Amino acid sequence: MPASPPLSRPAAAVAVLASSIIFMAISAWSFAPVWERAFRSDASPVAWLSSALLLTLAAMSLRLMADGGLPRWLGGWMAAAMFLLALDEQFMWHELWKYRCGEWIALCRFETVRELPMLGVAVVGSLTAWALHRALHDRWSRGLLWAGLATGLWAIAVDQLPMPYPVAELEEGFEVLAEALMLAAFMCSPGLPIRPPQTTGR
Repeated sequence: MPASPPLSRPAAAVAVLASSIIFMAISAWSFAPVWERAFRSDASPVAWLSSALLLTLAAMSLRLMADGGLPRWLGGWMAAAMFLLALDEQFMWHELWKYRCGEWIALCRFETVRELPMLGVAVVGSLTAWALHRALHDRWSRGLLWAGLATGLWAIAVDQLPMPYPVAELEEGFEVLAEALMLAAFMCSPGLPIRPPQTTGR
């Protein structure tokens, strides 16, 4: 029996996006009629999916670094950053800062100081996306990368600004979509083949 052809990278990227959207749809359906609960809590299924995607992004960053698809510094930075964001998703560090930092420093009376973690994610994420654009040469990867950044910035805007219903309830969903787009970008990247060590004959 002839071997089946391997799955193309764009098809794998579409599968990642589709599975994330289907997961969120099933989560919302399972909480109906109060579907918002699937997105609100950090113990919600959508928050779990966000952590899972972030950890997968950390692993994919290491894989691309090992295969030569990302420079070592960028692959290491991405792996560390995604791991920290996954921890934050589960342990709510930025929420702790937002609502408790007033007990620690007086500057937290200013809203900008309380929102520094989210604003920092926006700025550092944009700079990282620029570095990734230079490192990823596949056009699919670059397109998905910028789509992920735009979706991530939109998620931050939903968190920071008053939004109408139901948009305001979907912040976590937008975050998941941004992470899925980023993962799809990495899956489209072919990396570089690892060359075996050359031996010299005598």
